[in-house]
Amino acid sequence: MPYFLVLLQPVAGGPDPPEHEPFTDSLLARNLILLGGGLDLPLAGADAAYVLACGSLPEAREIVAGDPLVTSGSRRAEVVEWELVGINPEALDAELVLRPGDVAG
Repeated sequence: MPYFLVLLQPVAGGPDPPEHEPFTDSLLARNLILLGGGLDLPLAGADAAYVLACGSLPEAREIVAGDPLVTSGSRRAEVVEWELVGINPEALDAELVLRPGDVAG
């Protein structure tokens, strides 16, 4: 399964960010998002990021094109394939774990 890192960068002079949780909940319900959240310090201009698990870069870009942060003009997204080599589930805070059934799709 390919993984894609989505970096969200604020657009100078862009509108306030719209509600984003329904979008990420819809991705979770479809089992497309691995993790995500805001960044304490900007990274390459990005103030938030998420990782998608989907079939291809074009599919990831299509998903991101529907992100309300992007469609509103509040954020610009950069999508890159991430050659993820492993995940240690034992290192995860159990309170942060969400599964598709945990949200309304």
